[in-house]
Amino acid sequence: MSEIQQRLAELAIELPVLGAPRYAYEATVRWGDLLWVSGQISRTASGGIRGGRVGETATVEDGIAAAETSALNLLARIDAAVGLDNVERVLKLDIWVASSPDFVDQPTVADGASRLLRTVLGDAGRHARTALPTQVLPQGALVELDATVAVRAGSGDR
Repeated sequence: MSEIQQRLAELAIELPVLGAPRYAYEATVRWGDLLWVSGQISRTASGGIRGGRVGETATVEDGIAAAETSALNLLARIDAAVGLDNVERVLKLDIWVASSPDFVDQPTVADGASRLLRTVLGDAGRHARTALPTQVLPQGALVELDATVAVRAGSGDR
């Protein structure tokens, strides 16, 4: 068992099994040693959506939980594409938070995803980040994120 798989087991984290995208795009695209992961919304493993809008129908804590859910989906996409052990570094994370017009604490919500990536991937999970407000996200999701990831040279696609 790899170090990351051991860490997931110790944390009692099971990565969700995700299907193919519903629309005309790829879930991941690899070019050389870079992997781009398309937007991952706060869809739970059971298929439900952590939805709403922070500052109206959702709390900051709801947003943090939704960011963690989106990050789990991101990890599952990376694992399916190249394997988590082949992550050299998460380079950039972009996070959108469905927010009321007066809510301005998107970074606190985004920290849910950032902390989870660092917990699971260690130093490879440290990243640059943008946290942005939006009025609505696909399927009413509370959080959506995407990432650019550096992968180990020579690691094969799965």
